[in-house]
This record gives sequence, structure tokens and C-alpha cells, in this order.
Amino acid sequence: MPADPARRSQESWRAILDAAYALFVEGGYQSVTVGGIAARAGVGRQTLYRWWPSKAAVVFEAFLDKVSIGPFPADGPRPADSPLPADGDLATLLRAYAHGFLTLYVDGAGGSRLRELIGAAQTDPDLARAMAEQWFEPRRAPVREALREAQRAGLVRADVDPDTALDLVFAPLHYRLLVSGQPLDAAYADAVVDLCLHALR
Repeated sequence: MPADPARRSQESWRAILDAAYALFVEGGYQSVTVGGIAARAGVGRQTLYRWWPSKAAVVFEAFLDKVSIGPFPADGPRPADSPLPADGDLATLLRAYAHGFLTLYVDGAGGSRLRELIGAAQTDPDLARAMAEQWFEPRRAPVREALREAQRAGLVRADVDPDTALDLVFAPLHYRLLVSGQPLDAAYADAVVDLCLHALR
């Protein structure tokens, strides 16, 4: 019986993602090449270029594929039923997300590799756009809605732009993570959240 082309394509796609992620974890983003991915996956380079426009595209898809099932969370902590906790405690929610940031970027097994992708995105507009749409936005959206709900409940000033408020909370964490090299821990995250809440109320 001849091989099923659809099954063969699925197997090749899986082999490529597995190979890309393995090479990424082993040696870092700069060490990954399209040729290396193809060789480890047992496919031709043309197969990769048929499905992905660049090395960045396949590595990022492999990263997303693995973190959704891997040892560190693809999503930050989420309230069970609604963005804002039943008691209206926005502080608890923001602290949970800030601590989730630490778990992912600082304590998590994939944090260093994620930082590499962020670095690569600075010179790759396509990767930057993909990360904004597929990585950052899904994590910002629940917190944005929580801030809007807090505004409706009178807990946050009505003139506050939720996206600006999100930047106030998470930009200092990214700055310490990627730029300053200063300690990034729970105490600092809590201090940032407290200052932001004071400005928002």
C-alpha cells in the first residue's frame, strides 16, 4: 500500500518542530540553522522553506508548540471564572501575573531561550510581529479585561488607558530582565505592583 501523503506531511512537520526545538534548547538561537534543522529532522531544506519563510518562524512555532505542553507554563495564572476576582481584589490578580512572569522568565526552564527570541525579534520584524500577536497579546488580554472591569467597578480611575497600565506593571520587569541586570524577584515585582496600583486608583 502506498504511503499516505497527508500522514507523511504530518510526520515531517512534527519531526521538523521537534528538531528545531531540540537544537534551540541545546545550543541557543544563534546556533540553529535551517540546514541543521533539516538534517536532524531527516527532510530536505526545501521542505522547511515550503512551510516556513525563515529560521525564526520555525523556531518560534516549535517553541510555542513545546511550551504549551512542556515543563513551564505557556500562560500566566488565570482567575477561574472572571478576569477580576469575586472580591474585586485587583492587587491580588496583578501580583499573581507578576509572579507568573518570574516563574516563566526567571525560574522556568525555558526562560533563557525565551529571552533569546525576544532579542532576535529586535532585528526581525516578522518574528517581532509573531511574538506580539501569539505570545504577548494572549497574556495581556486577560489582565486588560480585569483592568476594564475594575474601572467599571470604580476601583481604577476612569481616565486610565488599560494598555498603558499594563505597560506600567510589566515594563519594569522586562527592563530588569533584559537590560539592567539588577535582581528580579518577588519583592521587586510586588513593589512595582504596589506603585502601579497607587497610580491607578
